[in-house]
Amino acid sequence: MANSDSTVSSFLNFSGKTALVTGVLDEHSIAWPIAKYLNDGGARVALSIQRKAVRRLMGGILEQLREPLVVECDVTRDEAVAAMCAEAGSALGHIDFLVHSIAWAPPESFAKRFAEVSRSDFAAALDVSAYSLIALAREALPFMRDRGGCVLALTYMAAERVIPGYQLMSVGKAALESIIRNLAYDLAPWGIRVNGLSPGPVDTKAATSIPGFGIMRDHCKEFAPLQKEILSSDVGKTALFLCSPLAEKITGEIIHIDGGYNIMGMTVRRPGHPA
Repeated sequence: MANSDSTVSSFLNFSGKTALVTGVLDEHSIAWPIAKYLNDGGARVALSIQRKAVRRLMGGILEQLREPLVVECDVTRDEAVAAMCAEAGSALGHIDFLVHSIAWAPPESFAKRFAEVSRSDFAAALDVSAYSLIALAREALPFMRDRGGCVLALTYMAAERVIPGYQLMSVGKAALESIIRNLAYDLAPWGIRVNGLSPGPVDTKAATSIPGFGIMRDHCKEFAPLQKEILSSDVGKTALFLCSPLAEKITGEIIHIDGGYNIMGMTVRRPGHPA
């Protein structure tokens, strides 16, 4: 096979690799399968949490990781991001994979009409949900350069279309996707790829706090071409592909994991499949 010196089994071997994964609190977190699958493939994984107090929520997930490392970071503070990346990078020796799974908007903003969203709520949502990716990539770069690694960020189709009830989060995801493309260009000279994962609605503690989430989830399953529930494990498997040499020429992309829902221009109830 031309230009290939790897066996199929080596593509998903992450021995000697490291990952810094943000936004994992428990096994229900959407980024947990990413951390678990990378660990199972041989990578050493560091998990970033907002503050030490939430470590008690992590339950037994640390027991499932080999040499787990937990670091603390408030992504709204530049000095905290710098300190966390330095701590993780020094402990791991280097960083091959950076996973951004952080999103937040003031809870009261979901109860307002979109036109009534305040300037302060807007700024807070974009700071946490979008700018944090820039800050993390900047501070992780010294530990990632020239290793051929990648940055992954979790997004959602609300970045592209109106999802009633998603409100400010949709603006945060739109900004995040623009940042993904710009970082893909900016970090390419160091061999770093940057891509987004855009799954359909997945049951997580964070997601279920969004008004109307159950309607979003059920609608996606009913009207997507594949008509299947989207699981966090589906996200993990796609992330594993993007972190592997199989995806070494893919950057700046938003990969939808929604059973094809995003391709639909109109949702209709499908008649029964032919025999």
